[in-house]
Amino acid sequence: MEIQTIVTSQQFNEDRFTKIDIIKTKRSVAFMLNFLPGQEMKPHNHPNRELYLQVIKGSGTFSIDGKKVEVNHGDVVYCDEEEKIGFVNTGEDNVSIYVTMTKI
Repeated sequence: MEIQTIVTSQQFNEDRFTKIDIIKTKRSVAFMLNFLPGQEMKPHNHPNRELYLQVIKGSGTFSIDGKKVEVNHGDVVYCDEEEKIGFVNTGEDNVSIYVTMTKI
């Protein structure tokens, strides 16, 4: 068993978005993505992995296989291994997204 808190993983950087690992095992990883207003993550996929992304603070726009998806605090998004996912903080507040990525 391992217990961590997500509060300490809400770290922001003026230069680019941050990815802070919370818990890592052989088959999965839990991490936090943090975006200041205007910051973005380019679309990419994760072969042999599935992702669950929960917006825990703020709002913004995911790009999933080229389709724009608006999300807000509390929304959860699932992506399979083939889907290309990107994100832009389109709001005026900081955004934190809790992610679990698991091997298929």
